[in-house]
Amino acid sequence: MVVSGAGDAAPDRAASAHDQTAAERDQTVADRDQTGSDRDQTAADRDQGASDSDQRSSDADQLAADEDLAAGSDRGTHDSTTRERERTTEDRSDASATRGSAGTARREGADERDRAAALRDLAAVDRDVAARARDLAHADLDNPDDLLRRGERDRERAAIDRERASDDRAQAAADRKDAQRERAEALRIRAESARLLNEAATDRLTGARTRYLGIDEATRELDRAVRTRSPLLLAFIDVDGLKQRNDTHGHLAGDALLRLVGETLRSHLRPYDIIVRYGGDEFLCVMPNLGSAEAAARFANVSRALCAVDATYAISVGLAQARVGERIDDLIARADADLLQWRSRGRGV
Repeated sequence: MVVSGAGDAAPDRAASAHDQTAAERDQTVADRDQTGSDRDQTAADRDQGASDSDQRSSDADQLAADEDLAAGSDRGTHDSTTRERERTTEDRSDASATRGSAGTARREGADERDRAAALRDLAAVDRDVAARARDLAHADLDNPDDLLRRGERDRERAAIDRERASDDRAQAAADRKDAQRERAEALRIRAESARLLNEAATDRLTGARTRYLGIDEATRELDRAVRTRSPLLLAFIDVDGLKQRNDTHGHLAGDALLRLVGETLRSHLRPYDIIVRYGGDEFLCVMPNLGSAEAAARFANVSRALCAVDATYAISVGLAQARVGERIDDLIARADADLLQWRSRGRGV
């Protein structure tokens, strides 16, 4: 009996060791589950915040549009509503960034679930090994009664282990399915974030970049030009006679002219040139690696294309080449000053 007892100890110790390993993995899986749940909650909170921000932005846009309509072409009201639209553009940009963060959180949650699934699979293997060890534990017993009792007990424990192993594998499969779903959701949120960011950065009427985000892009382009010591030209464009057109023919006619200017600029400039709607009737064009003469020729073509549609359509343009150490505001001011000089001399592009 002493010998058989010693023989029993090894399988029992093996089974206990596998039980301990499985228990430790259970705890690790539980921790990862909690982490995944926390990330899910974070992503949900960010989604809700982004939705609330979108709603506030839409309400503010509507209010600004109503004020514009009621005020006609009053410059003070127009400036006020322009600032309000810039603020709502910032809100939409923030909402887009929030959705991007939510997508990242969901992707990280999916990674946690995948790791938890792998741990559950390992725990299932440990339990299968423990079950097998218990099946064999009674093999060295000499006493038939002890053999029967030990065998019955071990078979029960082995059955429990196998059932838990089966549950672990089922949960691992569910975790992987959840991870796949969360990754798909993360991709959807990322695409939605990119769409919102592009929408926030685009002026709906002209298709140009909005002032708030367009200036950011122009600043980055100026920094790049300084860093690479490459030329950068900025054009300040004013749509001539827009106020008179609004007063005479109504705002729909003025909007049609602005829309045409935006389309004409895009068709005559390069795809990577940055076009910004700077104000109600003002545009900026940021053009890397371009000289003043070539830029002037391009805007002359823009003027001719507008005039071909209506002889009264015209734009004024001021040009400025970037200088070392110059800020974007300084560059814009020089281009604006150049526009005023051209007008004072009775010149156009």
